[in-house]
Amino acid sequence: STRRHRGVASRRAVAPTAAASDERVTVIGEALWDSLPQGLFLGGAPANVACHLNELGRSPTVVSRVGDDELGREVIRRLTGRGLDVSNVQVDDTGIPTGFVVVTMEGAMPSYDIVQPSAWDAMAVTDDLIEAATGAVVVYGSLAQRDERSASAIDAASKVASKRVFDINLRKPFIDKEHCVRHARECWLLKLNDDELPEMYKWCGLEGIDASDVVAMACATRDALECDNLCVTRGGDGAALVSSSGAVAQHPGFEVTAVDTVGAGDSFLATLLDSLLAGATPSAALERACRVGAFVATQQGATPAHDAEAIDELQSK
Repeated sequence: STRRHRGVASRRAVAPTAAASDERVTVIGEALWDSLPQGLFLGGAPANVACHLNELGRSPTVVSRVGDDELGREVIRRLTGRGLDVSNVQVDDTGIPTGFVVVTMEGAMPSYDIVQPSAWDAMAVTDDLIEAATGAVVVYGSLAQRDERSASAIDAASKVASKRVFDINLRKPFIDKEHCVRHARECWLLKLNDDELPEMYKWCGLEGIDASDVVAMACATRDALECDNLCVTRGGDGAALVSSSGAVAQHPGFEVTAVDTVGAGDSFLATLLDSLLAGATPSAALERACRVGAFVATQQGATPAHDAEAIDELQSK
């Protein structure tokens, strides 16, 4: 069973930039703790995306589930402190603990040990969840679908969305080809990285294009899935965005010294989504997303506050 947490979003000390479009955004999936060598950081790709959308001036609703424990209460406190709507963060009362991930760093690159069970595996389909998703831009990933309970919640939310934004995060052993292809098909924005693109290309039954030709592979995959926009990220080497018109925007990335890449991809997605919803051209949206993602890679933790001056000073490759 589920207890709904009723939180009140606190006013931010510094008001975020007003969002340029008023489309509601609901982010659904894992909210958890990343245990890094430097300490515990709030994490989970959907929670990270929500925090970055908030920095960009949007007011997303977070749908997740935490344990009835101190770590769960701290998730709610932290999200509330960031000004987020946490009224749809469910509190589990069956003893499942709040999500926890042990992150091991090799240089600036992370590897993940994702603890099971976690409360975000047990998201329930509730009237509140459906209300939060109905008519909204719904953002979700593949990891939170590793358990049928949360997979059902995400299915329910995706079916009532005005637009679906699907962020593939292939984390072994939690990879479900059928879920990934089904949610990628006909979504409004699909994001994957250059390791995940060849997998999706194969899952679509495609062959003949070498993985080194990222743009050709991205175009073929977008055509097969019939999604409106497909974005493939290349780590520090920028990204490419393929639109339904067939137009391709590319950006080489920015010159930065990465400190901690956890959350960089999530900030990239949040910025890309924010820019596209605001009517930016694909090339302008991609440039801004790469810029913010590069900035986040220079900071500790997945959800640093956006320093507008530092972001604008970054130099393209």
